[in-house]
Amino acid sequence: MRLPSYLALASLLGLALGLSSLLGCASSEPARFYVLNALPNPAGATGETPGESAIGIGPITLPEHLDRTQIVTRTSSNEMNLSEFHKWAGSLRDNITQVLAENLSVLIPTQQVRIYPWKRATHVDYQVTVEITRFDRQEGGDSVLNARWSLLAGDGKTELLTRSSSFRSHPAGEDYPATVTAMNETLEAFSREIAGAIKSLR
Repeated sequence: MRLPSYLALASLLGLALGLSSLLGCASSEPARFYVLNALPNPAGATGETPGESAIGIGPITLPEHLDRTQIVTRTSSNEMNLSEFHKWAGSLRDNITQVLAENLSVLIPTQQVRIYPWKRATHVDYQVTVEITRFDRQEGGDSVLNARWSLLAGDGKTELLTRSSSFRSHPAGEDYPATVTAMNETLEAFSREIAGAIKSLR
């Protein structure tokens, strides 16, 4: 049975759209996923040593426009680009928290590092709270980490110091792997500043 001409035309259009959609999916860029990495742990640095400082990390906060899957690039002071194909492999906030904790365990050094929230009965000598206000890359420029942070006594109430810090690193290239590497470098510099402050108080 022959279809009326308008039905035949509709069928052809539907087929064309379907093929176009399939071709579009086949040619789209595959997503790539990234994580931030901690400093390597020195060989033999395992187990707690009597007298080590116990460090509590967190809470750590990020603005909503940064705490997302997509990697953020600033295209101007008021405009940002969210990459659909270059993404964090998990929660950026959780990744930052974990890296800071691991970095401090290496830099201080101590094996007694707790991540917020810890149990009420858990003892810490110092607590580090962080509010990250910027953690991105200026298009064609530096990766930047800006943060306000406080170092508290173990009771979580007595403020020992509060600082605003800013770190910059120029990526080796324009691509996203270079951007993530530079972001990692700013986080390492931040870790070193926190570790230095804790050591000075000890």
